[in-house]
Amino acid sequence: KGWERIPFDEKQRNDYTLRWTEVRSDIDYVRFSDKTQMVNHIPNAQVITSKLQLIKTLRDRQRILRREAKNNPAAADSQLLMESYFPESYTLSLGSDKIALLDACQAAQRGDPKEKDAAWIIKPASSNCGRGITVSRDYAMITRDYLCWQKGPKKPAGHEDAKDSAQETQQGPAGAGG
Repeated sequence: KGWERIPFDEKQRNDYTLRWTEVRSDIDYVRFSDKTQMVNHIPNAQVITSKLQLIKTLRDRQRILRREAKNNPAAADSQLLMESYFPESYTLSLGSDKIALLDACQAAQRGDPKEKDAAWIIKPASSNCGRGITVSRDYAMITRDYLCWQKGPKKPAGHEDAKDSAQETQQGPAGAGG
């Protein structure tokens, strides 16, 4: 039996077997049948269901673990660090992540063995459900199209519209991971 997504404007529908909702008020407990229906309600689920929020959540947890390790060095050995289970990811709305991604791309272009065979998954911030995701090994394209940085001559002063340039940068992907 296949799955069907119930449109958001049909929240009152009760013809489901499994319903996933973030808002408890979407559940009609009067018409709900506990024998034939299941409801999964996780408050604040976006901290794990959105890649951008998941990255923020994991980084926050990483900072807490590092702080705990400073206070208790013996506990540091038993900590599960983010880089051991989550791919390197960058949020391009953060300047520090843009610089880190640029460093990784430049290392790949220099032939760094760690970055040499990496493939990058690029996910636009404005898309969901897998729309707009691309995979690339082209570091020059990533630096040019997503970081808006390239070697070589710049346009003469006055030929670049600052407003267009700023919008282009903000519309880049939410994250790229290797």
